[in-house]
Amino acid sequence: MVEIYNGTQLLLKNTEEFSLQLTNTDFSEKAKIVGWKGEKWTGDEKNISLTRNTYVSELDLNVSITVSYQVINQNIVKKSIDIFQSGMPSLYYTLEETAKPPKIPSRYVTFEYDNFPGGFAHEMFPAAGFVTPDNQVIGFLMDAGYKNHYTRTTRRRFNGHGGGFVGMRKLPDPALVSVATIEERKNNQNYIKQTFGELYNLDAGKETELKIESPFQKVGDVAISNNENITRLHYNSNNQSGFEIITPFKDQKVYSISFLSKGNASVALKLFRIKNGKKTVELENGIKYIDKFPVNDLDWTLFKGSVLVPYIENDSVSMFIGAQDSKGCELEIKDLKIIEHQPEKQPYNVIRIGEKVTKTTYVFVEPWTTHHDFVISSQARLAEAKGFKGNLIEKMLYANFNMLTWITAVDDFSPFNVPNMNYSPDMYNRDSFFSIVASYNKELNLSIWDKWAKTQTEKGAISTIITPYMGSIEAKDNEATIEWLIWAMLNKRRFGVTLPKEKIDKAVNYVLNEFDEDKDGICKSHFSMSQIDVIDYDPKTDRLAVNQGMFVIVLRTIKELGYSICNDAYIEKAEKGYRDFYDVKRKHLLFDKEFPDLISLTDLEPEFFSLWLFNHPMLTDEMVQNHLDQIPALNKVPNSPHPELGTTAPICIRLTNDQKGYSYFTSDYQPFGEFGKTYYSNGAQDGIYYNGGSWMRSEYCAYVVGQKHGWERAQKMMENRAWAEINLNPKWPYSKEFIPTKWTTTDSWWPSTRGLCWNVFILMADEVAGIRTPEMDPDYKK
Repeated sequence: MVEIYNGTQLLLKNTEEFSLQLTNTDFSEKAKIVGWKGEKWTGDEKNISLTRNTYVSELDLNVSITVSYQVINQNIVKKSIDIFQSGMPSLYYTLEETAKPPKIPSRYVTFEYDNFPGGFAHEMFPAAGFVTPDNQVIGFLMDAGYKNHYTRTTRRRFNGHGGGFVGMRKLPDPALVSVATIEERKNNQNYIKQTFGELYNLDAGKETELKIESPFQKVGDVAISNNENITRLHYNSNNQSGFEIITPFKDQKVYSISFLSKGNASVALKLFRIKNGKKTVELENGIKYIDKFPVNDLDWTLFKGSVLVPYIENDSVSMFIGAQDSKGCELEIKDLKIIEHQPEKQPYNVIRIGEKVTKTTYVFVEPWTTHHDFVISSQARLAEAKGFKGNLIEKMLYANFNMLTWITAVDDFSPFNVPNMNYSPDMYNRDSFFSIVASYNKELNLSIWDKWAKTQTEKGAISTIITPYMGSIEAKDNEATIEWLIWAMLNKRRFGVTLPKEKIDKAVNYVLNEFDEDKDGICKSHFSMSQIDVIDYDPKTDRLAVNQGMFVIVLRTIKELGYSICNDAYIEKAEKGYRDFYDVKRKHLLFDKEFPDLISLTDLEPEFFSLWLFNHPMLTDEMVQNHLDQIPALNKVPNSPHPELGTTAPICIRLTNDQKGYSYFTSDYQPFGEFGKTYYSNGAQDGIYYNGGSWMRSEYCAYVVGQKHGWERAQKMMENRAWAEINLNPKWPYSKEFIPTKWTTTDSWWPSTRGLCWNVFILMADEVAGIRTPEMDPDYKK
């Protein structure tokens, strides 16, 4: 056994290095290696290795294991477990590491909770720790999922074209991080456990049908009647209407919901947490966003989906069943059941013959201050442990990126990058593009780029999304194929790889023919080539500045990839088209020519790409400076680095001639068609999402463009925006999809936005700005 000290203070009193459960691939033979300890050791003051060869009689197999410890710095120790077998084609396993404190902790903490009561912690970032009696926190972290072979996925896309998600029947790694329960602590059992390669099989194990004791409560304008176990709903208006019950759900359990339905309206199913009698947030891990489950009025259709309930502070959970937009319709619901599972736990990680597998974890120690600081340290210490160098926000974003990059599925250990837990299990192209290209990791860049290459359609388009456990048919003329070609060029530059010519040819032909069929250098598309993608254009539009700019970028990319069709004259014609979006009178690029008063930071994104990829400015200093001067800087905070300036800016806003100088979108002036009229009328969403929300990646990159073009406030705005990401909401010191620019309290911020992965792209922005160098990335190789 290896003991870890902080000076003379013993940090862990472990009785084993790990335990291992093994089985053959048909689960007919099982074995355990309990309480593994080394037989031999080598080492010095910074490195120790333990080794032992073990014969497993149940499988007639020799297993060789090495456990290594490395002191990273005065705060962090790295632990690696290497397992090797050369006797079976494949071997399933689950590995458990249990860390035990030498003295009873004053509290346990996790990434999301200041005083965690125990059980599994299925949270946005897998980190936990305990606080010692003398006020030190001992934290436990882990390597990325694609390295340690885990995934955080608990659901899949729903079938039947009804939208939304349902929980999976085989749940991988629900107890990836777990903590001693209150009852265990009463029995003097204190620990933090990390469990790799364990799935819950809901179709095996025990099931208990729970009695639904809560009365049905009518919601909205609907007539409800009950007869012989059938609930009939007749809709009088288009409002969301149906019935609601309080479920018998409890924390840290797994359930299935099922019912039969019939009618001439689609079914909506919602689960919400209830705290102190008030509805709060939607439940995350299973059934979610079910708005239009399709049924018919002739036959009963079965709905069935599972729900993993993590620790939710003992909140109640309400369930709504009904319909939306269904005036004059009827629904029937029968045989509503809620099943509680005691699922069978099975190993799914694999040790293949002749191949070593490694599990890597980290321990850090520092003085305990607050939970806010523990959350920041969990991110910063992980980045440091992996050899990453940078400032605090860079470390935090790098750690977040690692924790959102895991394996694809229980039977596919290839890397997979998810934008945030709210979007799990889906991988979106532009999210994975901005996330992965921010790293110099060759394995990730090549494998995920190739995963996207396999989605190429016959026309040559790259799909927008990959959805594990279900299919996807979304391939369209947005920026997906453009980014895939840029990524190809970067992989060629960085790693000297040979690209698949046939696929590149098809993508090049698709881009040139789809976006500029008449070869006049003007881009036309059905979709925006930026993240602001809430409206489609039919017929194609040439009104968007960002589209024209991104078209120039892909032309330069195609030229560098060796295609002579993109000659200098053609590129210059397209580049002039981008510059022509600058309105001399209004002194900014036109976001949309039909709405000339709108200004957007995304319109400087092509200029950032040009500076980053080609060291070539397309816009003049005057254009960039004037554009940025008119972007309102909001959320001024006294303790920000530069309190005289705002800390966030809206991604898209309307400029006005009054004293305020700007306004959010209204129903009569907004570019998003019916979407905007529905959601952005009467000030209902001012400062929220694309009605003026602040998106770090595009905002920060725009400031770097300003820096390269001599904008005086650039550096200060970069510093303020980085500060805002960490500190503007003290409850959420981590990356976010967007920050509202108009709000009263942070309680109104969307929980679904927490932890967005693509903000790590500011590593490339900081390289362009001269703040960091490639050598600061641990995976960089010249």
